Parts: sequence; C-alpha cells; structure tokens
Amino acid sequence: MNKILKKAKQAIADRRFYANQEAHNFKTKALANPQFKQAYNEYVSLMIDNARRGLGENAQLLAKQKAYEDILKDLSIPYITPQHFCNKCNDCGMVDGKYCDCLIEEVNRLLREESGFLSLEEFENANFDLFDNKEYMKDLYSKMKKWCYSDFKKTLIFIAGQTGVGKTHLMKCMANELIKRHKVVSLTSSFAMHQDFVKSYSCRDLDEKQALLDKYLNAEVLFIDDLGTELRNPNITVNFLYQVLNERKLNKRPTIITSNLDLNDITDYYDERIFSRIVDKAYSVCVYIQGDDLRLKPNKKV
Repeated sequence: MNKILKKAKQAIADRRFYANQEAHNFKTKALANPQFKQAYNEYVSLMIDNARRGLGENAQLLAKQKAYEDILKDLSIPYITPQHFCNKCNDCGMVDGKYCDCLIEEVNRLLREESGFLSLEEFENANFDLFDNKEYMKDLYSKMKKWCYSDFKKTLIFIAGQTGVGKTHLMKCMANELIKRHKVVSLTSSFAMHQDFVKSYSCRDLDEKQALLDKYLNAEVLFIDDLGTELRNPNITVNFLYQVLNERKLNKRPTIITSNLDLNDITDYYDERIFSRIVDKAYSVCVYIQGDDLRLKPNKKV
C-alpha cells in the first residue's frame, strides 16, 4: 500500500508541476509583449500597494486585472496562472492535513489497475428482469448499497452462489460505491491472493515477506472474488487466509468475499477457524444468491 500511495502522490505532484510549467511558459510568452508587460506590472504594483495598506480586492485592482486579461485574449494566450487539476488542494494532495479526494481517487485507480478489475459497475444499471428471484435481488442490492454507506459494524460480507448468478457484478457495484465514498478499495481474486500467500511462505526476505501480506491486512476495504477457486494448499492457504480474516476483523476493516462455496462447504474446504470468521453473526452478513447462470440468458447484462 505504501508503494501505491507513493506512486499516487507522485502522479499528483506531476500534475502540479505540469500546470505550473505550462502557466510559466504562457506568462513568459505574454511578457514578451510590451503592452501586456506594462498592464501586468501595473496590476502587480497596485496589488502589492493594496496589501501594504491592508486593502483587499477593490474596483481599481479589478480594472487593472481586466486590462491585462483583455490583452491576453488579443494575444490568444489562455492564462498565466496555473490551472490545477484539483481546485480543492491545487494539486498538493492534502487539504487541512488530510488526503484530498483527488489523491484518494488516484490511489483507487492504481489499486484497480494493479488488481486487474479495471471495470466496475453501477447499482443503478442493474437489470433485475434477468433474475428469477427479482424482488429478492432488488432487496439485496438495496441492502448492500446501504451497507456501503454504513459505519461498517458488520465488517465481513460473504456472497455465495453458483457460477454466473451475479456475485461478481454485485461486488463491482459495491466497490464502485465505496470508491465514490472515497474509500481506498483493494480488489483481488482468490487465486491471486493465494499466489501471494505462497510467495510469502517461501520468501526469505522478511520485509518482502510481510509486504506480500500487508496489502491484504491493511487495505481499507478488501474485496476477494471467487474464494475456493484457488489451488489450495492446506498448510498455506488456511493459515494465511485465517490470518487475513482475523486481523481484518480485529482492526474493523471491511472485507467482502464472493464464493461458489456455500456455508456448508466452507468447513470441509478450509476448516472450523475460517468458518467461524465468516459466519460470526456479530460481525458478518452471509447471503446466498440462487438462480441459473445469467450468462446463458439472451440478454445477459446484469
């Protein structure tokens, strides 16, 4: 996560640099015009004089500003002050000591890019006519959207069902909604997560070993797609998965899981420890989506 945050901060810093550089180039070009240079210098001098006298913006200063802006238009120069991508933080990435929304959005973009889930979905675009249990799905989608704006007293959402019933679509809708709420979302497949477990298990470098786990332990909101489809190794998969679920529960970090396994399969496929973390009613919500494979229906868009 630190690597992603560093990369996002650099992207924001680059935006600021290019905005400043472009404005500087335009200003240099404009100052080459004597008429503009005189009008602009008169504006700056008056602004400094007003500041010394404790005066703010007044009609005289605005008139001087309009005078040099009119010359800019005649020169076909769009501006001479930086046009920042984000007006909240002026491309600094921080507002009042907190991460700006633009930085969080960049982090989320990089996380989506790294996870492979580049496309997300909208709750509003769900086609419930495809479902045999239409009213149930409407209610489920409504509850999951409401959860996205909750205080996350329920920290684990387990969405089970057979292949093609819409689990991943619902997950992508939830991820999208949380990103709109400016939550830092990490999306992974069970297979990719298991690969990191294996790498961490065999890694000799302690820092690298921990880093492979930290992105699952420390993600603000973690989505795990298709739990149970990984190439399971009982000595690795179960122990590492338990660590992730347990640590996230203790630290009250939301986790959303989709799986083809129903709750009866969890104990057999993993063990009682994993089962207990998933079905803990105080912290978990478990839903099972029934129905046929939506991808086999004529109008397959969920």
